[in-house]
Amino acid sequence: MSELVMEWWVAQTPGQVFEAIEDPFQFRRWYGAPPGGFRLGEDGDSDVGEPFRLDLLDEKGTPLALTGRVLAVKPDEVLWMQLAWDGGNFGPETTRASIILHPTNGGTRIEVRQGPFLSPESHEAHRAFWEAAVGRLVRVISGEAVPCFEEFWEESGGYVEPLGMAAYTVLAGMREAGATPETLAQLEETLYTHLARLPDETAKVLGAVLRARLQGALPTRGGGDR
Repeated sequence: MSELVMEWWVAQTPGQVFEAIEDPFQFRRWYGAPPGGFRLGEDGDSDVGEPFRLDLLDEKGTPLALTGRVLAVKPDEVLWMQLAWDGGNFGPETTRASIILHPTNGGTRIEVRQGPFLSPESHEAHRAFWEAAVGRLVRVISGEAVPCFEEFWEESGGYVEPLGMAAYTVLAGMREAGATPETLAQLEETLYTHLARLPDETAKVLGAVLRARLQGALPTRGGGDR
């Protein structure tokens, strides 16, 4: 059995880093998604001792989940969690993880510890997971606009008409789907004017949301048709 220990240094203070852990709108932009995958949403409670479940997609679009509970918190200092996976290549074990914030050289040394792991494969899968997660955390605390699959997923959840059909007709062929000339003109103007301005990463995340919706294999969270 082994324990994973990783460290990063950032220019922000422990308080600024902890804000991105404590604030759910920042937290979901960086934590949970496996490398190349996306976070769909969270069920449960983030209060200490309460169970939670993060619904995820891996890099191939296959559903999996990260379950656990927050064991203890010291604001601006450390977060302790108990974690387990349902699906993926992260191993069957339940582990304990901590995110520790050390004030260092005018910034913060972020220390992540997790274990014990039963196999080298599980150990390395979690190393890749934290490299991706903390990489996103560093971008979030620096003020970068990190695209959030979960946010796009929720916002688009209730739009069946006209947004859902408009997206479908773009992919399947607007004319073949019977879109009216007026609709075609509006869609073309929107596409050429706005979609070309999207950063590549944001376009990738939006594309993944759209593919998942068209496949119809995933549940719609938080509401009905609008």
